[in-house]
Amino acid sequence: MRHPFDRAYYRLVYPLRQRPALLIGSTAYSVIDLCEQGVRYLYDDARVPRVGDEIRGRLVLPSGTELEVAGTIIRVTPPHAAANLSKGVPFGVMMEEQRYLQQRLAGWQ
Repeated sequence: MRHPFDRAYYRLVYPLRQRPALLIGSTAYSVIDLCEQGVRYLYDDARVPRVGDEIRGRLVLPSGTELEVAGTIIRVTPPHAAANLSKGVPFGVMMEEQRYLQQRLAGWQ
């Protein structure tokens, strides 16, 4: 039996100093956590997202990888927003990010 909080994808939770940037238009948002099909980021009070809003932008990862992403806002819990990505992060890139963080941050898991 599955636990009600099981996730379909492995999630990377980023430490403050290694957070990726989510660039939407001319605004950069700090990414809290990331998986292949989802992203959670901090937003500012000037641009409050709403559930159902479509997002499209560029994800700039600490390893230097840049990806185009697109999706729909599924949850807004101030000051965080979560999006389900229809154009997300490939599994190989997620593994590369995990290795990158493990090599640079002592004790990071």
